[in-house]
Amino acid sequence: MLSKDFPETEPLDKLNMSRLAQQPEKIRELLKEHAESEEKTKALTLRKLGPGLKMTIWLLRIYVIFMAVVVVINVVQTVHGS
Repeated sequence: MLSKDFPETEPLDKLNMSRLAQQPEKIRELLKEHAESEEKTKALTLRKLGPGLKMTIWLLRIYVIFMAVVVVINVVQTVHGS
């Protein structure tokens, strides 16, 4: 976490860069935090879906396709004045 001396919303202009360069321990700390968070992110994997959830997702896909067909039919009937 950045200290109050270097708020995260403050742009990294020349003044801030020179202040950071004078504090190598802060840079090491920030790089260490970054490396740790990167390791955690790489360790994430997709979660296995159960059969019930897979079935629900497939039913929703079929429902969306069915409703798209219903809308197209309704538009065609409205345009042709049936």
